[in-house]
Amino acid sequence: MATMLDTVRGLLTPEVTARAASLLGESESGVSRGLSAAIPAILSGLVAKSGDSSLMQRIMSLLTDPGLDPNLGRSIGSSLTTGGLAQTPATDLGQRFLSMIFGDRLAPVASALAEYAGLRSSTASSLLGMAAPLVMSVLGDRVRKDGLDAKGLTSLLSSQRDGILAAAPTALGGLTGLGMPRGVPTEAVPREGAWGGSRAWLGAALAGLAILALWAWARRPGSEQVALNPPAGQTASLSVTDLPDSMVYKYRLPTNYELSAPATGIEKQLVVFIQDTNKGVEPATWFNFDRLLFETNSATLKPESKEQLRNVAEILKAYPNVKVKVGGYTDNTGDPGANQKLSQDRATAVFTELVTLGVPAQRMSAEGYGQQYPVADNSTDSGRAQNRRIALRVTDK
Repeated sequence: MATMLDTVRGLLTPEVTARAASLLGESESGVSRGLSAAIPAILSGLVAKSGDSSLMQRIMSLLTDPGLDPNLGRSIGSSLTTGGLAQTPATDLGQRFLSMIFGDRLAPVASALAEYAGLRSSTASSLLGMAAPLVMSVLGDRVRKDGLDAKGLTSLLSSQRDGILAAAPTALGGLTGLGMPRGVPTEAVPREGAWGGSRAWLGAALAGLAILALWAWARRPGSEQVALNPPAGQTASLSVTDLPDSMVYKYRLPTNYELSAPATGIEKQLVVFIQDTNKGVEPATWFNFDRLLFETNSATLKPESKEQLRNVAEILKAYPNVKVKVGGYTDNTGDPGANQKLSQDRATAVFTELVTLGVPAQRMSAEGYGQQYPVADNSTDSGRAQNRRIALRVTDK
């Protein structure tokens, strides 16, 4: 029996690739390379999440949703438009699917895919949006034909794990949440490409020490780190004074404000996204604050949060057309109603602080989602820490 990976790839005929390249204004070779990488990347992300039984139940709901056309593979060519796939119930489900799998890593995954295939970032996002419903269509077909439940789907994914990982480009493997396939020796990983030589190795070691330092600092008594959730493969962020120069992002905003922040923080991601004129706003693209601290079980921001909030406020003031939404999230510990209120209160606290720092209130909104939309496994301490977060979505630029 053909693997899921082969089945999905079989739906992408040369005619479909050529049409996609023409409508997206890219080369056929680049689009073909991008789609060939996007499919195992999505499947790898799903495999990485398959241990989360709650998430897999929600994935099953998407795969059995009536809006998912089982014949999408045969009609994919006619569904393409200049912007990628036409907005349909299936593509909406695909965006939800991607958001569940990658969470705040979706933008970095798209960026890595663009670099790997030599495409614009906007094109890479379109290709992910095109591939997601196809992957879902194939998975949904297997679920229906084989009568699979969430556990059955997890077993199916596990049985094909190594083949999926082997097909995913190394550049995307870390971002999907999985490492190398089982049985592949670490010596098979290109040393120079992965580490960039001994100086990069030293930088990685320093990054590891920074993570340990932040872990200890953020867990001191009386504080709760709610947004320590950097994309996979990147380091957690300390104050810039604690980091080597190579790990600091410096940029002079149009207002002449000198931005200085950890290179893996929300500041750089936000500026790059705003300045990318080819990248439109998307409901699934959220950027996590990574240096916010609240009093435990409280919406009171600690003084250490001021640095990042000031930076984000200055970014928003420098780009007056940008509008944003602040989202608050918790883990699933405790009462769902209390979690919902806490997430709303924290989102509102960030909203209020940004207004105090000079961002017009009419350019922002705030919403608490409670324990909905986890991005990690709530059965582990590290997973719960990732799920406690405050995120920002650009709604207009």
